Amino acid sequence: MRHVPRLAVGAIQPGAHREPAIWALTAALAHKRQQPILFRSSFDLARADGGKAILGRASRHLDSWAMSRSDAISALARAVGSHETAIVEGTFDGARSTHHSPTDDSTAHHSSLDRLCEWLDLPRVAVVDVRLLAERGLTLRPKRIDALLLDRVHDAYDAAYWQTTLETLWKTPVVGWLDEAPAHRAACLPSAGNPQPSREHCDALAQRLLPTLRLDRLTQLARRAGGLPFEPEAWLLSAAERRFRIAVALDEVFCGYYPETLDLLEAAGADLCDFSPLASEAIPEDAAIVYLGCGHPERYTERLAANHCLQQSLRSYAAAGGRIYAEGGGLAYLCRELELADGNCVPMTGLLPATARWVDCEQALEAAEVTFGLSSWLAPARVSLRGYRNRTWRIDAHGPMLSYAAGDNHPCDLVGQGNVIGSRVLINLAANRHLLRRFFEPHVAVAAATRRPRD
Repeated sequence: MRHVPRLAVGAIQPGAHREPAIWALTAALAHKRQQPILFRSSFDLARADGGKAILGRASRHLDSWAMSRSDAISALARAVGSHETAIVEGTFDGARSTHHSPTDDSTAHHSSLDRLCEWLDLPRVAVVDVRLLAERGLTLRPKRIDALLLDRVHDAYDAAYWQTTLETLWKTPVVGWLDEAPAHRAACLPSAGNPQPSREHCDALAQRLLPTLRLDRLTQLARRAGGLPFEPEAWLLSAAERRFRIAVALDEVFCGYYPETLDLLEAAGADLCDFSPLASEAIPEDAAIVYLGCGHPERYTERLAANHCLQQSLRSYAAAGGRIYAEGGGLAYLCRELELADGNCVPMTGLLPATARWVDCEQALEAAEVTFGLSSWLAPARVSLRGYRNRTWRIDAHGPMLSYAAGDNHPCDLVGQGNVIGSRVLINLAANRHLLRRFFEPHVAVAAATRRPRD
């Protein structure tokens, strides 16, 4: 059993911004040397990452829809030590859109913070926006809430009023409150001009929270959770005995990786060597696999197209039977060309005979489940994966290319040629360790593609 101090902290009101209060709490715990580690309650890659800004370490991910209970336990126990505190942040089910019931199909394919609480025995801290309470009135006490963190409090008198009211009616203790702090709060909320919160503003919010924070009560709550049944996987220990080089594309363009996937690859013995499709002249030598994560090639098309040396290095590697795996924007980079919103086409690597068309989507990622209809070095046939489809790219094939996804509902979601595989669906390999294991297994070159994916 692994004993891990842990809490779930989330919004309970529709439309409430939970980030400033959660980031203030995380920074406050770091200031008090509680060594917090932030987890997001979904595999949906966030634009703003408070964990990276505050702790210098990217937030990890849990997802009750895309992973099993045992995977969630392993992910949490593997990432957090006994002297650290896990903060799983998100939105409790009661704060989801009031137009859908909890059993509505439209919300069935999404991660649930409440379900993660059940799986991981997480004590629950609710972030309560008192300004929204004042506007909309009191509601019924949320179910299974262990503590309250008040947000957007006007002053000490306002805090006393809401603490007395909520502790009396909801029978739930208040463990702290955060005032409006308009300048720091605005700087922390993600926007087009401010995609990441700054450490300075998060620390400023923490200093405003600390005088009211009942740290002893919060620490007691975090340590109340029971032990987690966890044992390190035997294959990880055996794989770590041999070194294995993976070339990872990492620069301003390609930065959409799940950090726990990279951590697990290294734990299994992989030597991760980064390269830049913008600036590198060649991929790292002796790479067994080239891994291109999601990103924004549409923002750097001319620079990517101009790096002919790196493109030739990738083509030579693929021609020799080298394995390449790419997701989202990485898949677009492997195509013959990118077509931008204005219709302009820019040549890319040409490893896949297709055009990647950029689509401006309000909701870039959507939950998706894909089943392999054909075997590959990445996965055998009939294996199903859950992840999040990158809808900003539409892939149109122009030549023979394998479609690995079974069924007619996933045109060009999983495509490949030879040992090159591209996916529109972002997959957290740390939650699919059966796939990650295949990174370390011997492989056989895949025959040339014989059919074109359906349009």
